[in-house]
Amino acid sequence: MKLELPRHNQLLLQAITTPSCLVQYTDIEWELLIRQARRVKLLGRLTLLLKEHHLWDTVPPRVANQLISGFVQAEKLQQLCSWELNRILWVLEDFDTHIIALKGIAYKLIDLPYAKGRLSVDLDLLVREADLADIESLLMIKGWKHRPISAYDEHYYRSWSHEIPPLVHTERETEVDIHHALIPVTTQLKIDTALLFDTAIPAAGHPKIKLLSPVDMVIHCAINLFQNNEIANDLRDLLDLHDLMTHFSQQDEDFWIQLTDRANQLKISHILFYGLYFSQLIFSTSIPEKTVTRLNSKPGKLKHRIMHRLVPLALFPQHPDHSLRSASWARRLLYLRSHLIRMPLYILLPHLIYKTIRRYL
Repeated sequence: MKLELPRHNQLLLQAITTPSCLVQYTDIEWELLIRQARRVKLLGRLTLLLKEHHLWDTVPPRVANQLISGFVQAEKLQQLCSWELNRILWVLEDFDTHIIALKGIAYKLIDLPYAKGRLSVDLDLLVREADLADIESLLMIKGWKHRPISAYDEHYYRSWSHEIPPLVHTERETEVDIHHALIPVTTQLKIDTALLFDTAIPAAGHPKIKLLSPVDMVIHCAINLFQNNEIANDLRDLLDLHDLMTHFSQQDEDFWIQLTDRANQLKISHILFYGLYFSQLIFSTSIPEKTVTRLNSKPGKLKHRIMHRLVPLALFPQHPDHSLRSASWARRLLYLRSHLIRMPLYILLPHLIYKTIRRYL
């Protein structure tokens, strides 16, 4: 199956995968590119690509200012997240535990290519469930607070989610998401967090910080995309997945075997399938032919065709001036899918009714 994208999305994809084409962009195309890249948090990535390919001098001055602004914002937010992690480690200095850094901060700690330009708006951490209450209490004593939320949302986080309500320091206001699992507890899938800690690797220079193993880091990225999220405007996350797989496969020739074995062990091979498929379809990720055949579980042909049609429409941003009806419907359907695979109907139906009422009151 081929990838079919509207013209405005082709401009964005070509800029990411073939930066040399940017020298041919007109002022109107540049403007459209920048507006899309900002929507999917890729201004910093474009800046790095242009400089890496020695194309910065070809960028129109007004566009260059916007790209630099996006890159500086990404750097600033990364600094804030790094400092927030430093302060959390200070609070937990006398507490006998390890925490796993996730997502943006983890990519920075492993020095993932292009991580420097990644826009990270919050700090994501994974802790053992047995330590969760103590860690939350210690942080709240030292100045972190939960944002005001309704009693229903509090119940949602505490009973059904894989994380507690976000914590924000009263002075710095950087948001911290503390997870005790990778998947919401209401889903049929179950991943033992202890397995992740057993294979986690130390972060250089940080005794209390660990990182997911390379295969678990890739699996977590795929889970976020195709299990936890609604996929809308998540092109940046699929690019993360491409970057991770490219980076780790270049470091370890057995990476692909280890990745599929781990997915089979955790019984989430059907989720990894989508990650492999769409990363290769959109970003031409170099994946060995036999990798997919090693997966124990894959979606059926009909489900695969439906996802092939819907996912690219949702991943890429809508045209900023006139949205496509097909993309809007794709987002609605994937929104429903994300809830159906996370919640049983007896929880989902009241949840959607409550959210709908709240939206219109």
